[in-house]
Amino acid sequence: MSSRHQSINRILGLRQGITRRLRVLMYRALGARLGKCHLKKISIPRNPWDVQIGDGTYVDDYTVLLSTGPPLENARIEIGKSCGFNRFTMIDASDSIQIGNFVRVGPSCYITDHDHGHELGERICRQPLVSAPVTIHDDVWIGAGSTILKGVTIGAEAIVAAGAVVTKDVPPRTIVGGVPARVIGKRGG
Repeated sequence: MSSRHQSINRILGLRQGITRRLRVLMYRALGARLGKCHLKKISIPRNPWDVQIGDGTYVDDYTVLLSTGPPLENARIEIGKSCGFNRFTMIDASDSIQIGNFVRVGPSCYITDHDHGHELGERICRQPLVSAPVTIHDDVWIGAGSTILKGVTIGAEAIVAAGAVVTKDVPPRTIVGGVPARVIGKRGG
């Protein structure tokens, strides 16, 4: 690479670093509880006080951290340290989504702690949200395009295969895949 290209890359890298730092400062000023994390072009469209992100966590472009509901004492979206979230991922919380440390999430994933009621006699658009907390323990890998639904706990060191739809708890060190997700293997065995 020529010295001119190296200079251009240094300037672009400096600009991106400054932009990321300003983004973190802006969200902190709005009430988000952010450690020393790296936020690319993300969106927190409402309730920034409901977001907590630990040190060393990286959140890639076009990730959405969405929270619904009145302010609570604890954050609705809690992300631990040294996590990595790929682009186009959405975390959608009305109750509680807790994500441990060292978790990796592939691109285009959806994690939610709620869905809509579906009783007959009332229009779907008027149904209340039905929610249950989601917990993802430490050192979990969630493959590209996966969906994690309400009430699910994913145990430590588990793997969710790409494209899986997780509707039930995943035991530690288990590999799940499919729609709906089912056990397809164990880590280390």
